[in-house]
Amino acid sequence: MSGTRRSELWAGIAALPTGLRFLLATSFFMPLASFMVLPYLAILLHDRLGMAMGFVGLLLGVMSFLQFSGALLGGLVAERIGLKKAMVTGLVIRTGGFALFTACLSVPRAAVAAVLLTACGDALYSPANKAYLVSRVPEVHRPVLLSVNNSALSSGMALGTLVSGLLIIRMPLLVFSLVTVMFAATTLAHLVVLERDLAVPRGREDRGGDWARAFLTPPALVALVAAYVFWHFQNYLGVYITDGYTAFVYSLALVLNSALVILGQPLAARWIGEVRYATATVIAFTSLVLGLLAFSRPGVLFIVVGTVLISVGEGIVFLKNELEALRAVPGRPALAIGSQRLALGVGSFTSGIAGGHLYAYAQSGGDTGRFWLYAALQAVVATVVVALVTGARRVRGRAAVSPLAPSEEGGS
Repeated sequence: MSGTRRSELWAGIAALPTGLRFLLATSFFMPLASFMVLPYLAILLHDRLGMAMGFVGLLLGVMSFLQFSGALLGGLVAERIGLKKAMVTGLVIRTGGFALFTACLSVPRAAVAAVLLTACGDALYSPANKAYLVSRVPEVHRPVLLSVNNSALSSGMALGTLVSGLLIIRMPLLVFSLVTVMFAATTLAHLVVLERDLAVPRGREDRGGDWARAFLTPPALVALVAAYVFWHFQNYLGVYITDGYTAFVYSLALVLNSALVILGQPLAARWIGEVRYATATVIAFTSLVLGLLAFSRPGVLFIVVGTVLISVGEGIVFLKNELEALRAVPGRPALAIGSQRLALGVGSFTSGIAGGHLYAYAQSGGDTGRFWLYAALQAVVATVVVALVTGARRVRGRAAVSPLAPSEEGGS
């Protein structure tokens, strides 16, 4: 087992079909455009439109829920109408949402409708996008392709937030107009560049079995538990750091986390794809546990160490789990991706609620560092559960009649 050299990575990307290289490029371009707006929605909705923060929080929560949980329905629609049609339709809906923002930037009701439209468009686009990517390559190439796609998404999100930071509060109309044009151009490019639709063959009627493999197998449980553990870091590190350190320390942690995942995951993708599922999940969850424990200690050094460990766990577990979900439901990548996003949505939503209560409890005791001990304790329990579940899966796999069959989507 080995990693991927940078030269091999670029050579592999250059050898991909035009449509796949186009989608990898848009995986950077689209989050670049959307994250010129999304991180600042709370400020715009509250300060410019006068919405109460309670309602703003509810609206953004519904938006997040629709994006994640709605992806299951989006995946099923994509199977029915075809992947290209689903992507184009999702982009039309998202473009309409940003256009509505642009036209009615001072109308609260229109802003609510625009938020919901952009969320629904993403729920339809995302599973179709990843399904299109993996359906065009052999299974052996999936780890690197998905990791490059993930890195492009993360890079676009980071740069979009940075580019828009100085403009959107002062000139929101200009930013929304630019984002609308960018999405409209991307929609047209999808129509022109991508090949014909890829739909699930009508002969596959084992719906009950496919749904059971999508939701009642380890990938679904691991996705939910991993999201629950990881979102303690995602949601509460900023509050913890800014209570006792400067904003620069928080920025350093964010940049370090993004850089490690963006640069490291593609280089480790081949190893992640080849290593046993049980081994990968134990390594990842152990890293998450140690990272949470590091945050419980005072000092910038422990914040850096904790961020590195969390980033390692994040980079391994989410990619490996997505690969296993695709293997669990061969021939139906849109269903596999949709089920994963639903599990991630439930895990992150639950983490937000539980984490908020845990943080308040630690804060009431005068030591917010204890929050990370509570989170780490939960992560230890999660590690044991995941080890048992994935280990049991490995034993059942040995008793199966044959090894993994070739991928129907990619001809591997």
